[in-house]
Amino acid sequence: MHIKTLSFCLVTLVYFDVFAAEKITVYRWFDEHNVVHFSQHQPDRDDYIEISMSNNKKSSVITDEASSDEALKLQNNTLGDSSEKSNVNHELNDEKCLTARENITTLANFDTIQYKNGQGSVEILTALEKQQQLTMNKKQAEVYCTD
Repeated sequence: MHIKTLSFCLVTLVYFDVFAAEKITVYRWFDEHNVVHFSQHQPDRDDYIEISMSNNKKSSVITDEASSDEALKLQNNTLGDSSEKSNVNHELNDEKCLTARENITTLANFDTIQYKNGQGSVEILTALEKQQQLTMNKKQAEVYCTD
């Protein structure tokens, strides 16, 4: 009886582990020696890039259980959904790329940069903050810009 309980717990644990790994967030940043780091834990520093990744294999399980006609329909729907998701992701990357490039241009061309803080009051970036923002936006451009 003890073996059955242990086996059940192990199977349940593996199932939830796989389920939790379907969508994960990975953080990417460079250290002071210009070495790139990746982690699932949010770093203490501010100049990092958040990358969401998903692993969705539900369609293959459904396809195996469905009849051949239904399987073909499901595959066509899955292909359509994945191309739509790909287009949406491509558009989001293009937007983030454009934003990063605009920020780089603004930070590089102006000596004084004003911004609104969380309380809505206007503040001016210090030289260090400006450099940090420039570095962060250059790294975002590396990630999101494909050309």
